[in-house]
Amino acid sequence: MSIISVVGPKGGIGKTTLSINTTAALTRALSSGKNTNRICLVDLDLRLPTITSLLDSHPSKTFYDLFECLDNKTYQVDFLQNIYQLATWFQSYIDEDIQEDHAKLVDAFRHYQSMNTSLFHSSEFKFGDAIQELMIQRSEIKSVPQIRTLEPVLKKINLREFRGLLEEMDKSASPAMDEYINYIEEYGFSILGGEVPILGKRAHRKRINEPEFLLRFLEFIDGVFQNFEHVIVDTPAGGVNHMSSLMNVIDQVLFVFDLSNNIAINGSIDAIHSFIDYYEEFQADYAKGQLLGLDRAHVNRIIMKKGKGDLHQSIKNKKLGIVFNRCQSNQEIETALSMMRDYLTTLDKYHQYKSRIQIVGMVPHHKVINITNNRKTLFYNMDVGLSERMDLVAKGILSENSVCPSLADDDKTIISYLNKFKKPQLFDRLTKVASSAN
Repeated sequence: MSIISVVGPKGGIGKTTLSINTTAALTRALSSGKNTNRICLVDLDLRLPTITSLLDSHPSKTFYDLFECLDNKTYQVDFLQNIYQLATWFQSYIDEDIQEDHAKLVDAFRHYQSMNTSLFHSSEFKFGDAIQELMIQRSEIKSVPQIRTLEPVLKKINLREFRGLLEEMDKSASPAMDEYINYIEEYGFSILGGEVPILGKRAHRKRINEPEFLLRFLEFIDGVFQNFEHVIVDTPAGGVNHMSSLMNVIDQVLFVFDLSNNIAINGSIDAIHSFIDYYEEFQADYAKGQLLGLDRAHVNRIIMKKGKGDLHQSIKNKKLGIVFNRCQSNQEIETALSMMRDYLTTLDKYHQYKSRIQIVGMVPHHKVINITNNRKTLFYNMDVGLSERMDLVAKGILSENSVCPSLADDDKTIISYLNKFKKPQLFDRLTKVASSAN
């Protein structure tokens, strides 16, 4: 399995178009004459997803629906389970079944003091008013003995009935993965994502910035990844919180390098620099055991599933690739390569990264910018020249960049590789190797 993230410094540089067509090229390369549903294209833009509209194919549920479900799990079921636990221990203390220094009671009291209630829908739960009152009184409860003053409120909560309601809610609190993935038979790959309804945008924007929601979301995405041989992730311009943590499980990052002018080239170089900074800081913090926040929580979940050794290798072996876009001449590529080498040399990082930054492919400028609406975005198989360019990108991915030149190679070698059209024998051999390995 490989997970490839397509990233870019800003919107409008062909990132989504290249994500779609890279997926199409990989699908063709892995095709065995059967609809095996081996590849998934993920639109990770949670604010303004576009891929489902561009391909005119919509899953029955979108990320908006997923976060609705996660809302139920994160701020309703989980919250209520915590309330049930602390109410049980509080009542045991009031009934004098346990002493004030009981470890579970002390933990329950601490949790009571720090619980986030902002997204709990108290009006939708039978004992919601009592829970709201319980939370309001927190400011007056400064120590464990003062829990006894909560006895009138706790009497309003029937714990047996409370538990029964929780069990019923829990049955509908986990998202069913198949409802969010849409297999497009016409193209032979699946897509994940979808539009946010106008009336739901405000609530959705709030949810996707909440760490509790993002952890649940990352857990769901990890589960999706396990069901496919290859996953292409179309990443929001500039990256966002959930993307930075997702870098922990991504195998290869493809940078869309805009060659339209020097300002665009500088922006593309800076995007690579930003990723290298994040990558190095993450590696250092991981090695020292100093990860914080969402990164730490996400890594802990991955370690529980895969083990620390697998995660360490994933971080160590992460690959960096470049796809040149909006290119009209070889000179533009040579200029960009020179600027990139100079930039990394200034940072004293050239020798460290020159062999790790692979040149994966190139897409001509004048074709891409004119193919932007609906199904025409999927230009693969509609233009021989562009299809051959995308086959080159797919070949690099399938070979894990082993056939791609790197920044350490001279310009002539790089230009020669990028100008090659597909060579059937080599490409077919790579396809067979990739298929047999799976």
